Amino acid sequence: FGFVSLYQNILLLLIVAPSLVAYSVATSSCPPQELNSLDGLATVLFLTFVLVETLADNQQYAFQTEKYRQKNAGETLQGDYADGFCQSGWFAVVRKPNYAAEQAIWISYYLFSVAATQQVWNWSGIGCLLLCQLFQSSGWFTEKITQQKYPLYAAYMKRVPLYVPHPFTQPKSSKQE
Repeated sequence: FGFVSLYQNILLLLIVAPSLVAYSVATSSCPPQELNSLDGLATVLFLTFVLVETLADNQQYAFQTEKYRQKNAGETLQGDYADGFCQSGWFAVVRKPNYAAEQAIWISYYLFSVAATQQVWNWSGIGCLLLCQLFQSSGWFTEKITQQKYPLYAAYMKRVPLYVPHPFTQPKSSKQE
């Protein structure tokens, strides 16, 4: 009860705190502070990560829908469907692209307060830090469950990073299929 009703509500207030900071700074200036290049960058990043999260969610939905369609039709599952989890598209870049994008959305949102205050750190950053910490914990938890459910997930974990892409990600070889 305390986690859901108290902590999550406080967290929701904290992750939108950059709005309060940006508004307070903008309206306390005379004349009001104008948008700057960091506001533009934050906007582009925010919208990019919303798009990435949307695409990753849709990809996962399409994958699961097709996997269960094949299972229910009695078809033999092959490739990623046989493995049980999506490993292509955004899921070939990082294992949890929707989690990664969600964290990046709120870090990008924090940049609006940085743009307003012209300081790299201000108190409104606490929200995105706590959210990222929550995702680290829940990511670890879901990884553990997925490893138990799908035997080939351990090889995928070795091949593909969890949240942050790196240039050395190896494609799935035909031996692993």
